[in-house]
Amino acid sequence: MTTRTLLPLLTLFLTVTQACGSELQEQVRRLVSSNGPRQGVTSVSVRDPSGQQVVSLQADAPLMPASNQKLLTTGAALRVLGPDFTFQTRLLRQGDRLTLVGDGDPAFGDPELLGQMDYLDEQGQWHRGTTVDGLIDRWAQAARQAGLTRVSELVIDDRVFDRSTCHVDWPVDQLHESYCAEVSGVNFHLNCLTVWAAPSPRGAVVTRTEPGGDFVRIENRTAVARKKKGSIWIQREPDENRFTIRGFLTGKGESSHSVTVCEPAMFFGQYLADRLRKAGVEVQTLRMARTEDPPAGGEPIGPIIATPLHVVLSRCNRDSENLYAESLLKRIGHAVSQQPGSWENGGKAVSGLLARRVGGGGGIEIADGSGMSRENHLTTSVLSAWIQDLVRDPQVADPFLRSLAVGGKTGTVRKRFGDIDPKLATIRCKTGYIDGVSSLSGVVECQNGLRVPFSIISNGFRGDDLARARQMQEAIVKAIVTDYARRPSLQPPAERPALGGG
Repeated sequence: MTTRTLLPLLTLFLTVTQACGSELQEQVRRLVSSNGPRQGVTSVSVRDPSGQQVVSLQADAPLMPASNQKLLTTGAALRVLGPDFTFQTRLLRQGDRLTLVGDGDPAFGDPELLGQMDYLDEQGQWHRGTTVDGLIDRWAQAARQAGLTRVSELVIDDRVFDRSTCHVDWPVDQLHESYCAEVSGVNFHLNCLTVWAAPSPRGAVVTRTEPGGDFVRIENRTAVARKKKGSIWIQREPDENRFTIRGFLTGKGESSHSVTVCEPAMFFGQYLADRLRKAGVEVQTLRMARTEDPPAGGEPIGPIIATPLHVVLSRCNRDSENLYAESLLKRIGHAVSQQPGSWENGGKAVSGLLARRVGGGGGIEIADGSGMSRENHLTTSVLSAWIQDLVRDPQVADPFLRSLAVGGKTGTVRKRFGDIDPKLATIRCKTGYIDGVSSLSGVVECQNGLRVPFSIISNGFRGDDLARARQMQEAIVKAIVTDYARRPSLQPPAERPALGGG
């Protein structure tokens, strides 16, 4: 085809796209008006595959994004750390001293991932799956096999991050909940303690804890069951790891409950010391690394526990784990500043990257990585442009898209978008919710090869309008599918990387 014939066709395509975009804009406007929350502000931005914003409803209004903030954090992690980055947690030996060196890995000891963990034993055989105790016992047994029977000092080096473990903006009355777990350079077991209990004639009996050991102090104040249904809950004293179990249980089975721990790096240090002692290695002193200590050195003892970035991205976006997002933000801050990662230097790094890649905009504020803070502010115009920038980059598009939840199949949208024909499109997206805020952003990935980024954020509605906000989001996404899924492809589908369902 000659240039002379190509230009008129290109002009015709752009004209048709603009016309279709105008129709979609009006359709989305009607959906927001008729189906959206009755109070507050709703912002919508949709971009066609060329990057043109074809829907813009209050798209430049700075709003709280809730967990859509994670799309910024994970995209920035791919840009700064690189798709091949791997978190590494190591145990090093210098004489009779052991140092646990953290890398800020949020997946370390995550009970959801332990069953998928691959490891090589001393005989060179690969195995899949382990337990919390089994994971740490590989270090304890390696220390014993190396001839250690006494450790003069066990040092926990969490200096990859600062020691501000709890964000000032997070709700104080929810800090015991798992989604408000503290963030450390050494994270373990999602920085939570899980307690199992069983009913008895005198109240519930604690049967086990995870992590477990003599250092875990639990006061049992459960009552005798007087109702058909019972439950237990765990309280933790502010700023210390003293736990109280309350409530009652009925029936015969165990019940479990989780609560966040205070100073998670030291809590893990106590657990590691306990497992070393059980393996026959006496630990004389346990301490945190000091600021003035030299960088940790020595020979590795046991395995290096490694987590690929793509695993962390998926838990962050697909499952919306807040600890993962905050760890990524601080790890970005450390990589850019070469100082201990913090919310401040991480937020500054992401803000700078956002401005360089898509121009940023007025009113953009990055307070944390997960969206828990109500001081975060984004616009849907910037967020859709950010998503567009990621999916058009062959270096990061695949891992970013794979990290998103898939409508009707996985993560936080496994029960949504099930009525969209998979022969037309796949919805890869991220949900978000805090009080008065609902958001949904991602990509409509059409089978004809078109990828359409979108962002929808509502702020300031009452709780009973949450269902309306979500119904509106789904109606807008369906309108995008109807508009784009039957258009001619811009490129043959074979040229696009094949993506799985999750």
